[in-house]
Amino acid sequence: MLTIRRIRKDESELFKSLRLRGLKESPTAFGSTYESAINRSPESWIEQAGGSSQGSGRATFLAFKDDLAVGLAAIYRLAFPIDVGELVQFWVAPETRRQGVAVALLDSVLEWASANDFRAVSAGIMAGNAKAMKFYTKYGFIPEAGIVLNCPDDAAVLIKEVK
Repeated sequence: MLTIRRIRKDESELFKSLRLRGLKESPTAFGSTYESAINRSPESWIEQAGGSSQGSGRATFLAFKDDLAVGLAAIYRLAFPIDVGELVQFWVAPETRRQGVAVALLDSVLEWASANDFRAVSAGIMAGNAKAMKFYTKYGFIPEAGIVLNCPDDAAVLIKEVK
């Protein structure tokens, strides 16, 4: 059974393990690296989980398949425009890909964004990541030149309006 839910304040170790696994398994898919993440302080993981567990500025969602954590996705409200969120840290374990986990995670992110007054959700796709580009395009994201995200300059920026 697939379950998607918002991270809880006390789940920093679970978040850390999923994030590190994603960075190690897909090193070119993210703007950050496994090496930089492994050196983060325990307090930074605690702050990130706690800060993403409540409020309307950011949220992290976890995917569970039969009670095993198999994916995550986070959204952070941009400073400008303030009604747009950036999708970050989106990763699904290889053994559960093509089973609806990514779609369920993205559905949850967009539902939360809509409930928290976001107009749109943006995503930076690393250059050469054709599978991610195909997934986002199929989901309804379109290219966007007017949004600046915290990702490398050669990343494609896509956006999807929130209903």
